[in-house]
Amino acid sequence: MRYRRMRAALIILRAYRRYKVKSYIREVNRRFKNVRSMKDHGRHVKWPTPPKVLRRFEDAMKSIYNRWWAWTKIKGLSPEETLQVRAKVASLEALKGQRADLGLQRAWEGNYVKRDSPDTASSFTLVSSELQRKDKFMRVLFSCNVRKINRFHKAEDRALLITDRHLYKMDPLRQYKPMKNIPLYNVRHPLFTTSF
Repeated sequence: MRYRRMRAALIILRAYRRYKVKSYIREVNRRFKNVRSMKDHGRHVKWPTPPKVLRRFEDAMKSIYNRWWAWTKIKGLSPEETLQVRAKVASLEALKGQRADLGLQRAWEGNYVKRDSPDTASSFTLVSSELQRKDKFMRVLFSCNVRKINRFHKAEDRALLITDRHLYKMDPLRQYKPMKNIPLYNVRHPLFTTSF
């Protein structure tokens, strides 16, 4: 009798576990059935509480859903917008929360000297065109005006120009005359370990 009772209890327990697992999967299916037609693709849908045995399965399901949701967001982007998203994701991974504001809500223009310094933009454009002819780079990846503090604590205005082949230091007070350039394959992480 004791054996029969234990066996019956195990059969009931297994059946109940199967029932809980099936109920959870049915509920997930019911809640997420029409996410393709929803405006936010199901971001507002609350996940049902899984049974203990399916905790890891739930994590895997959430990961699959998040990847699908991200894909729905980026599939309609233009090639330029896709490059922006990739750059922003790379910066988030590289900085790992070290900067509070990465400017994720605005477009990254890359060539900030042209945008931020309209008075001297023509000089910068002329110099960068000459460098492009001389060094055969394809495009400008990043440029900006910076303030350099030397070892004597003296501040000097400088400009950085990063292309697909070189990193240039320029003097904005002398029509962006190049002061130094380093091929990108010589730049090591972190960026400014190279004497510049």
